[in-house]
Amino acid sequence: MSEYERYVAMAATAAGTAMVLHGLLTGLLPDELSFSALRARLSSLHTIVIDETEGLAPNHLYDAARAYLAARAASDSGVRRIRACRVDESSQGIALTMDHGEETVDAHDGVQYTWRLVSRDPAAVLGCSANRRGAAAHGRGGLQVCLRSFELSFHKKHKEKALASYLPFVLDTAKAIRDRQRNLKMHMVEYDAWTAVDLRHPSTFDTLAMDRTLKKSVMDDLERFVDRKEYYSRTGRAWKRGYLLYGPPGTGKSSLVAAMANYLKFDIYDLELTEVKSNSDLRRLLVGMSNRSILVVEDIDCSIDLHQRPGDQGPDRRAPRPGFTGDDSEDKVTLSGLLNFVDGLWSTSGDERIIVFTTNFRERLDPALLRPGRMDMHTHMSYCTPESFRILASNYHSVKDHAMFPEIEQLMEEVQITPAEVAEVLMRNDGVDAALLDLVKFIKAKKGAAGESNVTNHDGRC
Repeated sequence: MSEYERYVAMAATAAGTAMVLHGLLTGLLPDELSFSALRARLSSLHTIVIDETEGLAPNHLYDAARAYLAARAASDSGVRRIRACRVDESSQGIALTMDHGEETVDAHDGVQYTWRLVSRDPAAVLGCSANRRGAAAHGRGGLQVCLRSFELSFHKKHKEKALASYLPFVLDTAKAIRDRQRNLKMHMVEYDAWTAVDLRHPSTFDTLAMDRTLKKSVMDDLERFVDRKEYYSRTGRAWKRGYLLYGPPGTGKSSLVAAMANYLKFDIYDLELTEVKSNSDLRRLLVGMSNRSILVVEDIDCSIDLHQRPGDQGPDRRAPRPGFTGDDSEDKVTLSGLLNFVDGLWSTSGDERIIVFTTNFRERLDPALLRPGRMDMHTHMSYCTPESFRILASNYHSVKDHAMFPEIEQLMEEVQITPAEVAEVLMRNDGVDAALLDLVKFIKAKKGAAGESNVTNHDGRC
């Protein structure tokens, strides 16, 4: 035992001496000659620290790295501990992230990168005088929280490739992931500002009762639009696209807008022009829109008095509202203000935007609104056709064909009936046979009513 105790005492003495020397050298040597600095210089690894926040502002690179690594967490067998959460009650998916202290290895362009999630005490990061203030700023209800960071390590010879290639790749991938997973928003004007709610409209191009050729032309146009960023920049044009949807009520104009939003993962900004007081308010709302969004003005012919400007010639317009003077002053929304909103200088305040006007009566619109560059694609939403009827039958009763289809399709060739009317009849019954029989009766009744109306008009009694 005496021999053992002697060895223990010697080891303790050596350890104590080493600690004292380390403290003395740390205090005497300049920072560039400290043990940690020397160890860092001798190491072959470089590390980039990505903090969760930069001051009081969020660090978008941290958010991108978190989204990127979350997508890899489920498939990475090297990560032993992962955190799981559910974003909201309506979400069916489970979000996975790395737990604190865990590491994961990624490879890109022949280079291996190691990610590590670390947490630190705010007092160890902030300055002495700012300790209390900083800790309070990062806590809630008096509770102190940790400052989180991602540490990205790689061989020092790949530093330039990490900065110029890998981190931009992480940013682009994270953006694509968030675009696929994020909840779409519907924005509306409330108290002269945009207010957002979740957009849960289920309409898609698959469920849309619309002519197949026309539907494909819209989808192709949307895809071409979002893929032509460089083209718009090279040609000096604002990255936007205008669509005019016109046709009778109930033909699916609003459903098409929702399908466009769900297809592109764009938010919708529903602009009710009667809620906007002036052209200046209109411009302010435009600036407040986000990129990758769809601006919708429904029933544009009924929203404001779209009178022709002085000197313009065109078809008769509706009578102006009481008090309308016809000038372009800033105390109301005018046609010139709307045109500047659509394709003037103010329309360049954002990128990747779609503007949609809907109307039941295209002939009532000022020609200035309809020219290319403002409304680039005019889409006629027509009455229900045999093709669109089959889509509705599949949507509501999961039936692709039926013995009654030929009779219904023949009736639709003779009677104008909207998709909304067909959908309403199909929803009345749970059984396929009963629903289709009810639809036949409905179309025949409408055909009879139309015949009586034609006779009355022919006799001149109406």
